Amino acid sequence: MYPGYSDEQLLSLLRDGDSMAFNTIYDRYSRPLYLYILSKTDRGETSKDVLQDLFCTLWEKRGALDIHQSLRSYLYQSVRHKIIDLYRKDNTYRKYLQQLIEHFDAQPHSISETYDYKAKATEVFEAINRLPEKMKEIFMLSRFENLSIEQIASRLGLSQQTVKNQISKALKILRSHYTQTDLLALAVIFSIL
Repeated sequence: MYPGYSDEQLLSLLRDGDSMAFNTIYDRYSRPLYLYILSKTDRGETSKDVLQDLFCTLWEKRGALDIHQSLRSYLYQSVRHKIIDLYRKDNTYRKYLQQLIEHFDAQPHSISETYDYKAKATEVFEAINRLPEKMKEIFMLSRFENLSIEQIASRLGLSQQTVKNQISKALKILRSHYTQTDLLALAVIFSIL
C-alpha cells in the first residue's frame, strides 16, 4: 500500500498495472464516493453497484487513462456520468411500465380485473427494478426488447453464459416472490415464464 503517495504518483503506478496503487486509490476514495452516490440515488445496493462498476472500469482502462484534471475530479465526474446512465435506465423502466398499463387499459376486462392486473404489473415491475443493476438491464433487454442472448452479450460486452446466468437468476428471484398465478397473469405481456 502507498498511503503517503500523491494521486499523481498513484495514477502513474496504476497505468503500469500496479494493483497496490489501485487498492490505495480504492481505500482513499471508495467511502466518500459511495456516500456521494447514495446521496444521489438513495438506494444502497444500487450505490454499491455503481461504485463497483466505477472501480472495475478504472482497473480495466488503467493503461489508457488520460486524466487531465485531478484524480478526485475524474472519479467524481465518472460517478456523475454513471448516475445519469442509471436515471436513463430508470426512465426506460418507467416507459415499459407505462406501456404495460396502457396495454391493460386497451383490454376489455372488468374494472376489478383491470385494477388487479395493473396493481400486480406495477408490483412485479417494482421487483424487477430492485434487481441488481446489471441483472435488471440484461433481464429488460431480454424480456422487453426481445433481444437474444447473443445480441445482449454483444451489446454489453459480456459472455453468453453470463447473460444466461443473469436471466436465470432474475427469473429465480421473481418466481420466489410471486405465485404462479401472478406470473401467469403477466406472462402474456412479457414471457416471464
